[in-house]
Amino acid sequence: SYFSLDNPENFWLGMGLSEQGSMGDSQITLCTKSVEKTSVVQVSGYSHGVLPTSIGPSLTSQVSLSKDDEFISCSFLLHKSFFDGENKHIFIGAGPVQDNYVLYHHSTPVVSTESVNLFGENESKSKYAGITDFRILLHASSMITGYGIFLVVGIYTSRYLKPIFDSAWYRIHTSIIYGMVAIVAVGLAAILLKVRTINTGVHELIGFLIIGLTVFQLILGACRPYKKHKARNGSMFVHLFIGCFLLILVVINIFLGLSKIRSQIPNHIFVIQGIYVIWIVFGSIVGNEVLKHLYGNHHIVYIKKLKFYTMINIGVILMYGCTIIILLNVVD
Repeated sequence: SYFSLDNPENFWLGMGLSEQGSMGDSQITLCTKSVEKTSVVQVSGYSHGVLPTSIGPSLTSQVSLSKDDEFISCSFLLHKSFFDGENKHIFIGAGPVQDNYVLYHHSTPVVSTESVNLFGENESKSKYAGITDFRILLHASSMITGYGIFLVVGIYTSRYLKPIFDSAWYRIHTSIIYGMVAIVAVGLAAILLKVRTINTGVHELIGFLIIGLTVFQLILGACRPYKKHKARNGSMFVHLFIGCFLLILVVINIFLGLSKIRSQIPNHIFVIQGIYVIWIVFGSIVGNEVLKHLYGNHHIVYIKKLKFYTMINIGVILMYGCTIIILLNVVD
């Protein structure tokens, strides 16, 4: 197939893979040509006006752009880790480039009628090459550290560790949450510097909802009524409810985020993430509630068992964080 180009000096030619045969949530590789530079870029989840960046030498090779009197063609080789090994529809398209921004295609992309596996049956299990874009790596690491570790420890502290820390629990809780905010801010800045625009994918929308709820939680926590105020209990319930809802959204969005880069990370990251979620529900929450029910009336015994159980929980949380961060940096 071929497309006519309005401006042969500033354009992109693209090839994409899609499970549904549409551009949304698809893997797209573009060959861009402008007065400034020629490059091969990756757009993960198509968005109008997106500013892509180079996908790195580890994923592309033998890039060439040829031009004659009638045709302009772009060819390149992609490392197989760019693909997840599943059957996909192939589509190709073309469009203009303006000020290094990839603009909306000027003609309807051509889409294959059937889905195909580019590697054949024996090669469908592709290896991974690791996350080549440092900003994506920083974003993933920061968000998992901030929300997957600091938020969990912060909620755990406020919910179960008051008998251990007494009145100091609030300072410890807020210190952990402020640390979380600082780490999350780094992750948010990293991904915004990469995309330079607002994406409307599910992961991105849930992410902005999480950020908004985080800000609201900070305000609600800082403005909590004093102990004897009639609104105190209601305020604390709302704060706890939003915190738990926030944790559920975080779990969902971590899985969605990892899914967007699943071709670049080892599959057992998802298994580890699932085991961690199960532990948080049954090991941390259910386990602590059972402990409180059994020994809550025996303060000294309860404190001893709570300290021991807390050490186990913190150990699991830290082990999860270290394992995930290491695996995100692994290259097969």
